[in-house]
Amino acid sequence: MRQITLSRRSVLKAAGIAGAASLMGVNLSPAHAAEAAAKDRTEQLLKDGWHFGHCRMCMRGTCPNLYRVQNGVVVEIMGNPKTPTSKGALCAKGQSIIQNLYNPYRVKTPMKRTNPKKGLSEDPMWVEISWEEAMSTTAGVLKKVRERDPRRFVYTVGFGDMDFFCTFLFYFAGAYGTPNYLKSNGTLCVLHYASDLVHGVFPGVKPDATYAKYILAMGMNLGMGIASSDGGVRGLLDRVVYEKDIKVVCVDPHCGPDASKTEWVPIRPGGELAFMMGVIHSMIFEVKKLDFDFLQWRTNSPYLIGPDGYYARGTDGKPQILDSADGKVKSFDDPTLKTPDIYAVNVDVNGVKATASFVHVKNGFKTYTPEWAAKKSGIPAKKIRQIAKDFIDNASIGETIELMNGKGEKVILPKRTSVCEGKRGIKNMRDGVPADLMTKMMNMLVGSIDVPGGMLGTQRGPYLKPDKDGVVEPKGEARYKDPVYPPQHLNLSEYFPHKHTLPTLAFKVAADPKKYGLEYEVDALLTVGGNPIASTTEPYAVADSVAKIPFSATVAYHYDEMAHMSDILLPCHALLEKESVNCYEGAFDVYTKETVTKKVMMYREPFKPVYNSRQPQDIIIELCERIGMINEFNANVNKTGVMLGEITFAKLPEADKLQPGVRYSIREIWDRGVRSYFHKSLADMAKEGMLVMDLAPADAYNSSWFKKGETRHPVYFERLKKSGDGLRKFFTEYKDKVYLPDFDLDDQLQYYEAVIKWRPKKLTEVKKGDKYDMISINWKTPTSPMRSAGNDQMPYLNEASETFDPAYGKFSINTKTAKEKGIKEGDTIWVESESGKIKGQVHITELIFPDVVGVAGALGRLVDSLGKKAASYPMYNKLTNAKISDCCAVAIGVSNSVPVRIYKA
Repeated sequence: MRQITLSRRSVLKAAGIAGAASLMGVNLSPAHAAEAAAKDRTEQLLKDGWHFGHCRMCMRGTCPNLYRVQNGVVVEIMGNPKTPTSKGALCAKGQSIIQNLYNPYRVKTPMKRTNPKKGLSEDPMWVEISWEEAMSTTAGVLKKVRERDPRRFVYTVGFGDMDFFCTFLFYFAGAYGTPNYLKSNGTLCVLHYASDLVHGVFPGVKPDATYAKYILAMGMNLGMGIASSDGGVRGLLDRVVYEKDIKVVCVDPHCGPDASKTEWVPIRPGGELAFMMGVIHSMIFEVKKLDFDFLQWRTNSPYLIGPDGYYARGTDGKPQILDSADGKVKSFDDPTLKTPDIYAVNVDVNGVKATASFVHVKNGFKTYTPEWAAKKSGIPAKKIRQIAKDFIDNASIGETIELMNGKGEKVILPKRTSVCEGKRGIKNMRDGVPADLMTKMMNMLVGSIDVPGGMLGTQRGPYLKPDKDGVVEPKGEARYKDPVYPPQHLNLSEYFPHKHTLPTLAFKVAADPKKYGLEYEVDALLTVGGNPIASTTEPYAVADSVAKIPFSATVAYHYDEMAHMSDILLPCHALLEKESVNCYEGAFDVYTKETVTKKVMMYREPFKPVYNSRQPQDIIIELCERIGMINEFNANVNKTGVMLGEITFAKLPEADKLQPGVRYSIREIWDRGVRSYFHKSLADMAKEGMLVMDLAPADAYNSSWFKKGETRHPVYFERLKKSGDGLRKFFTEYKDKVYLPDFDLDDQLQYYEAVIKWRPKKLTEVKKGDKYDMISINWKTPTSPMRSAGNDQMPYLNEASETFDPAYGKFSINTKTAKEKGIKEGDTIWVESESGKIKGQVHITELIFPDVVGVAGALGRLVDSLGKKAASYPMYNKLTNAKISDCCAVAIGVSNSVPVRIYKA
């Protein structure tokens, strides 16, 4: 055994601030077989000097770094200056990664609960146990449950172990055979459906600030608000501050870092869809300058629609188009088609009268004037018209650009330089998907889709392909699956074919599954990198459900809420202790010239474990072997491929496929994946730290892979209507069997429509005199965008934030509102919704819309086992709920803004 001792000076340097707590040395247990093979290699990492790594202090992991070891202690961190995207920069979160390593609240050895009572207020009464006991106990329970019924096991995951998380998460659930693979992250990810449907890409889309002249940002940050260092923010700031050749307009109830550097347009929460409808009305009926060529050839605008709301089809079964060149009705792929008519009306198609889909779309916006939108959004009609005009004037309609493709050929592409995008601020509402579709609509009207300067898919390359009707084939969550009864999934995905995740609902079902029509109960729960108690809505309801599950194990970094409720804790490495790979292929916020053509493969050399922890992937793989399902696990990897990044799958050649009966380490699996994808070994990665690949400029734009008319984006959302009709048929047939509280069929399905309409919702009905007369909002901050990596525990982040961010850990309200309520700076108040209430201090500011209360960051804890500081902040999630009637009707994401009231504590 080796005793690790740390000098006070080393600890202070490692912690990054004065006054860091001293750390106790611990005895390290002998490494298990998979670690023993790498012993000689990891021993080298105790030597003084710099070592390669990459950051994962937020979910992105796109920033390569270097860490320095001195006397067996990590004492310094810096960005890797050779990185073409981040150029050696690290944000504040990345700078605190050493504190992630030497966090005194880490789980330092396997632990067993001895208190049979479970609850957030119960003391688990932990006792230390060996790895053998921890693994054999966990595997033994899971093996018995699997033999009885694999559905009785819940596997929940999150962003906390995203190094790289998908390599072992869904493979394990698939090998086990459980349908209950739950993501605690993603309740605020109502961003997939519209991109999956319109762009045919996953997980989303981003503006191309390489060429864009005008970006309309709706309820989102462009990287500044999260202080990302991945290159996009720098490139955008260079253009905004120094080159001054781009205009960014941030429409948001709160003026964050992005808006402070550009133009802020305050908006009433809930009015975003109305605002965009007003802008589109002005574009179509007042400015009247659209990209008609794009609408004719790159969208389904000319497709004729029958009286039933679906494509009018010819005798060949294909959608029909009126060709105004010769007045004939033709199939969409007819080679003689010359001039698709997007204004065709009352056209005879097989005996029925049909009208071009764009006519339906245009008519749908006729009544949504800027004056109407102003009343809903709080933005003056004059400003709405100005934005509409500016959006079109800066779009460069008709311009082209010449770029080289990967074959060395010159390709002429449309160049469109106005783009609109939104994130959770507009999407995590009852009409979240309709709002997201409006951003796509705005872009399509000026042809700003998958072209230079436009809105680009995260996946770049030949990902677009047409379906049988010539329209972009939907990906991921836009695909429709027929609902079935009885349900098999705790998250009731059978009823919601386009749902991302709603863990609160799943745990409500787990507490009483028979009520919901399930034929089994839950016996066991395993959590990896997730926290469905703290990171979702109705945290106490989730905690109560978790407490009822007979056995719960957590692959735990620290003593968070899920660890507090567990029976067994399997301690995982801190970030710097984890060997890791990650491939950057797509921007999270915005593309710039530094990032749009880059692929960067990153590698982290693992620091020798400080405590008795293990690599989380190897924990999972060993459980597979002990449970007796290693063959199924290996087969799943062989079938799906090795995941090296969020959108990077490496299919293994036959010679490298995982063999039955063999337990591989994650290092061995990653090595095979890297060799397949990058033609380098992990040993090569260890020497170089990263690999950089360049896309040819034209190949970075998906439209370059298809000629005009070969694949069309939908402006008329026929597939959404079809989903609604299918769901209506199902729920009508099973109305006496399906149990769903807070579910109104007519209200739910009215959002499934081919042409989006405005519908009032709770937020737009809030008015003075109501019990809940204000609206709450929440936003990401540079130091606490989410809870992954224990950001809310890091002293460096908390101290810096409290010093420089007056809104950090407080409630922000407008000066006018504060005066009306008789509230002063620093007062302690309650913020209360129908779901719960939270208490904290007030910050009065002009940087928030009147009658709105804002809570910055992902802060607040329900247990004090992570320290008093982390538990002292207000937890926004207590205000929100998972009622189906409040969630986005299509993607079933929670509404992140809710009606509230405030009063002095």
